Amino acid sequence: MTNNIVEVRDMTVEFRKPRGALLAVNHVDFDVREGCVTALVGESGSGKSTLAFTMLNIVNTTGRILSGEVLYGGRNILELSTEELNAYKWKEVSMIFQSAQSALNPLMTIQEHFWETYHVHEPHAKEEDVIPRFRQLLEDVRLDPDRVLKLYPHELSGGMKQRVMIAFAMLLEPKFLILDEPTTALDVITQDYIFSILDRIHQETGVSMLLLTHDIGVVAKVADRIAVMYAGRIVEMGDIFEVFRSTAHPYAHALITTAPSLLDRDEDKEPIPGTPPDLIDLPAGCAFHPRCPYATELCRREVPVLRTVGEDHQAACHHMETFRKEAGIHG
Repeated sequence: MTNNIVEVRDMTVEFRKPRGALLAVNHVDFDVREGCVTALVGESGSGKSTLAFTMLNIVNTTGRILSGEVLYGGRNILELSTEELNAYKWKEVSMIFQSAQSALNPLMTIQEHFWETYHVHEPHAKEEDVIPRFRQLLEDVRLDPDRVLKLYPHELSGGMKQRVMIAFAMLLEPKFLILDEPTTALDVITQDYIFSILDRIHQETGVSMLLLTHDIGVVAKVADRIAVMYAGRIVEMGDIFEVFRSTAHPYAHALITTAPSLLDRDEDKEPIPGTPPDLIDLPAGCAFHPRCPYATELCRREVPVLRTVGEDHQAACHHMETFRKEAGIHG
C-alpha cells in the first residue's frame, strides 16, 4: 500500500477580480506520494502555484478557499492555529519560490538569513553551535561556505542564489519540499546543474518533492510521478513512464509531443491550437474542448471526471479510447 505525505481533497480556490470570480483551482483531488518526486505540469495560469500554496495555507489575500482540505499526518492544515502552522512550515514542509532574488533580503548576509530562520524555530539554539549545519548545507549544494556565508545576495550569481535557496529550504530538515519553477531565468547548463543537485538531495535524504513546471522536458529527467493541470483541474496523473508511454488525455499528449527534443526536427512539431481559457468565464463542460480535435457535444456539456486507465494512471476525458486509438497509443 502506497503512503501519501500530503492529500488534497476537493480543493476549490477563487480570486475576486473586477470582472468577476477567477476560478484558479476547481474541485481538485491530488496526492503527493511519500519519498517520490511528483511533477505538477501545465501552461502558465493552469493553477499549479495556487494549488501548491494551499498546501502551505498561504493563498494570496485576494484569494478565497471555497472548499476542500489539505491533509498532512491526518490533520487538515487549513485548520491549524498560527503557532501550529508556523511549526508545520519549514520543519515539515518547505518551499523554494520561483524567484530567488525576491526571496532574499538584500541587507542581510547569507549567514544572517540562515540564523534568523533557524533561531525563530529553535529559540534556544546558539549560533556558533549551528554554523556547522549551515556550512554543510552549502557544501551539499556545491558552494564554498567560507566565501558564501559572508556574502550579500547581490554578490551572488543567479545560479548561486538558487542553490542558496535550496540549502535554505533544507535548513530544518523538512520531509516535503515544494519547488515552484526552480530554474526560471537560468541558462540551460545551470538548470541541469540545479536539477542534478536536487536529484542527489532526494536520493540521499528521501525527502518528498513536488516540482511545479511548464517544461515537460525537465519532468522526464527528475520525476517519479506526474500530474497535468489544465484550467484549474487535474486532467491526467500517474506514474511518469506510464503517462509518457500511454498518454490518455489529448492535452497531456500535446504537451509531451510539442516538447523540444534533440531527436526531432522543430518543423515536425505542431503547437497546441488556440489559447488557454479565460478562468473568469470558463467554457461549459470540458475546459479543453475548444482546443480539442476530439470534442463532441458531450464534451461541451459535461465535465469529465478522472477515470482509472492503468495501475497508477488516471485521466479525465470522455473520449480517451477514441483519442488513443487515433493517435496510435496503446494501453
